[in-house]
Amino acid sequence: IDLKPWAPDTPYLKALKAAAKDQRYALYLTLRTEHGTTPGFFLDVSDLFREQGDSALALRILSNLAELRADDPTLLRVLGYRLRQLKLSGLAVWTFEQVLRLREDEPQSHRDLALALADAGEAQRAIDLMWEVIARPWDDRFRDINLIVVGEMNATIAIAKSRPNTSRMDARLLANLPVDVRAVLNWDTPNSDMDLHIVDPRGEECFYNHARTAIGGRISADITTGYGPEEFLLKTAIPGSYAVRTKFFGTGQQTAVGATTVVLELYLRYGTGQVENKSITLRLDGAGRMVEVGTFTFEARTK
Repeated sequence: IDLKPWAPDTPYLKALKAAAKDQRYALYLTLRTEHGTTPGFFLDVSDLFREQGDSALALRILSNLAELRADDPTLLRVLGYRLRQLKLSGLAVWTFEQVLRLREDEPQSHRDLALALADAGEAQRAIDLMWEVIARPWDDRFRDINLIVVGEMNATIAIAKSRPNTSRMDARLLANLPVDVRAVLNWDTPNSDMDLHIVDPRGEECFYNHARTAIGGRISADITTGYGPEEFLLKTAIPGSYAVRTKFFGTGQQTAVGATTVVLELYLRYGTGQVENKSITLRLDGAGRMVEVGTFTFEARTK
């Protein structure tokens, strides 16, 4: 999996990169007086310090998101996504617990916490929350999320260290269906339309208007008024390179971060003990903008 680093073009990042390493933190404190009300500032600067090898300081800077507006579920959700990417599962669980407290009526809040719990090795709590998403009726703007979570629940059960208790769940839905390729797109603002596009080695593009491909790729329902997720699945991949793109189709709401935060997760051999995954966060604006996120490559299978 090869994801392209996202490099926002901002004056404060240019200034920090130009500064001597031992002067960067002092400059950050100065810049914070001007940009400290903008959540994107802390996301960008945190990434810069992490890239420079100072993970502890990067985390301290990132934690400002939780302090800016403690009861803003959008900011907390963005923070939780970033903590999951950094493999800080305990902090991610705490963050998504706060989101669930604030947005109990949205299935994404339950799902996000469940995935963080699965990362933390708490498989039972994870699948109990996932089952709630599957079994509970939701507004039509969240369509297909229950189908997506069925796959996530079964993958969580399949790789758990010990078999979770599934007695309260419908046995007809308990079947792990591993896939070679899985891509999931999430975003942080309601009333927004983000689109996932996958181009296979034959050049066929899978997206909302062409949801099935000749080699077996499929994409979930087009979410135009919610947060996502949108999911691409391919059970048996053919050898070659696959391009991953995301399109900012449009939004009716401005996010607290200044642009819509999009999180793309890529998985190879999903639902198996040999899963490989990477994720990336981007902030997108400008209706109609298409971004090349990265590629993943499958080699020919050997006997």
